[in-house]
Amino acid sequence: MQYTVIGVWQDDKLVVVGAIPGQHEVYGGDEQTFPDGLWATCVNAADVAEAEQLATSDMIENNV
Repeated sequence: MQYTVIGVWQDDKLVVVGAIPGQHEVYGGDEQTFPDGLWATCVNAADVAEAEQLATSDMIENNV
């Protein structure tokens, strides 16, 4: 199943905010509260826990 995983960068660390079933475009976000950045990616995973793990690994490996 595909999941869109959404998160923020905080103190140079990835923080997952949530995962939504399906592939979605993500817009906006509170860049004033999270000045280090916001991120979102889509992954194929068996469940939410795997989606979060795959998303953070993908973001780190691709230096996003």
